[in-house]
Amino acid sequence: MEACTWLLPRRGYAGTTTNHIAERAGVNIASLYEYFPGKDAIVAQVAERLVQRVMGRLAEGAQRALAARERDAVRVWIESIHDAVAREKALVSVFVDQVPYTGQLEPIQAIGARLLHFSQEVRWHAGGFVRRELSDASLHLLINLVTSTIMQSILDPPEGVTRRELLDELVGRVEEWIRG
Repeated sequence: MEACTWLLPRRGYAGTTTNHIAERAGVNIASLYEYFPGKDAIVAQVAERLVQRVMGRLAEGAQRALAARERDAVRVWIESIHDAVAREKALVSVFVDQVPYTGQLEPIQAIGARLLHFSQEVRWHAGGFVRRELSDASLHLLINLVTSTIMQSILDPPEGVTRRELLDELVGRVEEWIRG
């Protein structure tokens, strides 16, 4: 897994082969095939671990946001999401732009439901900070707004707009939405 995770951002999906992975991992190609039927099985495991890492960082960020002063909580949350994705930029870029079946991978398909469940828990623990009547539909839209904005700002940053400007605006919009 580590070898493939290292290779994908450097060689790209098409340029990474099982031979490259075995060589980088320091194992015989036959040994690699004992555990994985091919490159796509390895890439699927890399995607699963990527999702686990990002979701773990989001959980840590949510805890920091809930512990922050109320006026700082949304900023802490948005910045933690941005930082979690930015740390994985090179690998995320490969999955977004190069792996043709990314959307068919179970861990990727499950992200929306996991983020909704996660957001429901944050809403529950946030007390009066988040409107209780904020519906699941609103949460779903909010998740899409935040994640797509952050993904685009990391993978294809807008010209003439700084990270700070973008995040300030996003924080302001999210605060308006969740506080009512």
